[in-house]
Amino acid sequence: MAKSQEKRGNWSNWLEFLFSCVGCMVGIGNIWRFPFICYRSGGAAFLIPYFLAMFVCGLPLIFLEMSYCQYSNLGPGRVWIICPLFKGIGFGMIILTAVISCYYNVVLAWTLYYLGKSFTTVLPWSSCGNSWNSLNCVDVYGTVFKNSTVNETWNSAVNISNSTVSSTEEYWINHVLDDKGDFHTLGSVRWQLIICLTVAWICVFLCLIKGIKSSGKVVYVAATVPYLILLALLIRGCMLPGSLQGIKYYVIPRWEKLLESKVWQDAAVQVFYSAGIGWGGISTLASYNRFSNNCYRDAMVLPVLDCLTSWFAGFVIFVFLGYMAHIEGKNVDEVVASGPGLSFVTYPHAVATMPVSQLWSFLFFAMLFLVGMDSQFVHIQTITTGLTDAVPQIGKTSRRKTALTATVCCVGFLFGIPFTTRGGIHLLNHIDGYISTISVMLLACIETLVLSWLYGVNRLYEDITSMIGYRPNFIWRPLWMVISPVFILVRSLTLAPWTVYITFHEKYQLIAKNFLFTQVGQYKDLIVWRAK
Repeated sequence: MAKSQEKRGNWSNWLEFLFSCVGCMVGIGNIWRFPFICYRSGGAAFLIPYFLAMFVCGLPLIFLEMSYCQYSNLGPGRVWIICPLFKGIGFGMIILTAVISCYYNVVLAWTLYYLGKSFTTVLPWSSCGNSWNSLNCVDVYGTVFKNSTVNETWNSAVNISNSTVSSTEEYWINHVLDDKGDFHTLGSVRWQLIICLTVAWICVFLCLIKGIKSSGKVVYVAATVPYLILLALLIRGCMLPGSLQGIKYYVIPRWEKLLESKVWQDAAVQVFYSAGIGWGGISTLASYNRFSNNCYRDAMVLPVLDCLTSWFAGFVIFVFLGYMAHIEGKNVDEVVASGPGLSFVTYPHAVATMPVSQLWSFLFFAMLFLVGMDSQFVHIQTITTGLTDAVPQIGKTSRRKTALTATVCCVGFLFGIPFTTRGGIHLLNHIDGYISTISVMLLACIETLVLSWLYGVNRLYEDITSMIGYRPNFIWRPLWMVISPVFILVRSLTLAPWTVYITFHEKYQLIAKNFLFTQVGQYKDLIVWRAK
């Protein structure tokens, strides 16, 4: 075992592993999804189902994935030699991670685009009168734009009505995304986003050029600086008028929400979003641990850090939502948003009205970029580790490992191009909806059942005892064998109508065909496309 670990490589110290795991768990979803889910699901009352789901599902699976991969010194692609019939579980995790990495970097490309625009004298989303604005545009100060010099395309296409659209929303939809496509017709690529996507992939490659030896050093900055930025944003936000009202909306419990089944469902899904279980990332990072590392301690510490980070990020978001509601004369629930709308519309709108808006805009998007990069490091490491474990010849020398990382990044870039089209965000939302819910949950459920029943809980306890020097608490036995898999199965079966999967294959064929003919329409005669 020691020789195997020396040959494969280990973390230089425990902090590198800890920060890498924090980067894996704390992603962009903690910033733009958890605060909204928490608010919508009863404020502080949501913490009850969330912590329960973390205890019943998150903690057991984190401990399970860490322990068996640390013991075997293998990633998810190779570790299933313990039960060869189910080696597809590991490859399924790697495939899901590969798909995620393709569109996750597109989100980083959006972030880079806004980060670059933060250096302008006037933030471009703060005003109307630009080529992408409509006649119904309202700038961040509430001024309605009715100038006849607006782009002629908009003059002929927009009917002036009493409805208005904020300049930040038009900047996001009409300029950054140029969203005039849909799920079936992706349209042409956005070259600004292609450039940002290229920069994002280059950053990922450079940080992973020497594998865990280089990424382990980068995470000292990438995993800690976001917390400092969040703290600075929170302090500044608390000084703004209306911030207290935003905090009240976030934390005041609404106990009646606990009677709604969707609240409990959202808690389970959020645990999978934030804890990083079922993706193969935690398994990959743990496989580089030294044999005697206390994985029991790590499995207890990391979920706590993840929960606290999500809760803390919610305060940062809601102080600015309270401020935005104050300046617009609305209730907080009228300005609350989730997902990209929060990061690229609501928050930029609030920041644009603040003094030294460029600084706060830069800090926010720098924080998003660092948080996203942390998660992307783990995605790529999961893929490369899976490949080198499956085919050891690929990673025999450091030069080959570097070439493999470069190849994975190039392939990821190519597959990310469809998400930079005018309809790319619709494709991203659709695929993310499938991968990040039912698929991951089912893989995690099967993983838990196979390890606890076929490999055996007794053997797991013996393996863990040999690593950490003492026997874990008995509570993990019923959690692994019954409670966690049943919980996951019930939640996954109630997430969405399973009939949606029937139409997904046909829809994806149509998307692919339309994209190919749009991008290379001049070569249609040379292309033969047959939907299978």
